[in-house]
Amino acid sequence: MKKLITLVLTILFALNSNAQEDTQAKGILDNLSKKTKAYTTIKADFQYTISNKKDGVNETQEGSIQLKGNKYNLSIKGQNVISDGNTIWTYIKESEEVHINNLSEDENDGTFSPNKLFTLYETGFKYKFVEEKNNIYTINLYPKDASSKSFHRIALFIDKLKNEIKEVKVYGKDGSEMTYKIKTFTTNTALPDSLFTFDKTKHPKVEVIDLRE
Repeated sequence: MKKLITLVLTILFALNSNAQEDTQAKGILDNLSKKTKAYTTIKADFQYTISNKKDGVNETQEGSIQLKGNKYNLSIKGQNVISDGNTIWTYIKESEEVHINNLSEDENDGTFSPNKLFTLYETGFKYKFVEEKNNIYTINLYPKDASSKSFHRIALFIDKLKNEIKEVKVYGKDGSEMTYKIKTFTTNTALPDSLFTFDKTKHPKVEVIDLRE
């Protein structure tokens, strides 16, 4: 589940300004990036669906994320993943456990931080403009290092009028499809720093599993 969350949070935001092939897509993504980076905070609710016809899988979950700089607080399916930019706490509610890890600084290790949810297109992708329909741009992202990824394509759906990501669809190499639909998107609200650390005093029975080296 943790890897799934990481991939989700990978796909919902990235763009490389060096070897782009599609100038129309580049212009749209550059404008999106400029607007997104101007926000001091972001709060979003989303719907996450994973399907795989071959395996008979079709599941939908609700989630939410709060972002402030390099800090984030993600809630999805009984888990709360929190980071202050240096440390990650993964609180598993059912088992009353919290796993503690250091935040990876290596973007080539296959993981991405949720704070890049809305800027995923900025590194490691080629992109192509597909269409504009009903004021929604569709842009496909293709990983440059495809051999190291579990997916071969990401489709971004961008609201032309609001200049915001509305939906992300990830196409896995195993035939799976993961779809993230942004239901609410709120920016520049006051978010206290206490949201981005795990407070053990609020969970006195939790088992702490420290995986930091």
